[in-house]
Amino acid sequence: MSEQGLAGNAELHTHVTEESIALMVDRFYASVQEHPTLGPVFNARLEGRWDNHLEQMKAFWSSILLMSGRYEGRPLRAHFDVEGLEKRHFADWLGLFRETLESVYVQDVAEGIHARSRQIAKRFSIALFDLQQ
Repeated sequence: MSEQGLAGNAELHTHVTEESIALMVDRFYASVQEHPTLGPVFNARLEGRWDNHLEQMKAFWSSILLMSGRYEGRPLRAHFDVEGLEKRHFADWLGLFRETLESVYVQDVAEGIHARSRQIAKRFSIALFDLQQ
């Protein structure tokens, strides 16, 4: 699904709301904090700042999925120089994100959001690891 197709999808707007995005973000990052490979990276980076990060991620996904314009940051820039972050973590992140999406949304909506997350992860991975060599 294209970015425009995702934003214009009627089924997406039936199922995706600010409330469902908040639930998705809260569930996902609760799982991240406990994850054996992602937890140490995220917990070290976000110690004392988890509440702020969760609000930023809710705004980010609201902007991506609902075209709300709530997010005003530079997401890629925030990931440079994250201690312990490795390219392999993107696969872990995507797997855990898919599990979370499937627990919050119907299958078609979960897949549409996951397709978008794969595009974002690919761009980040290339910028952070492949272009830096």
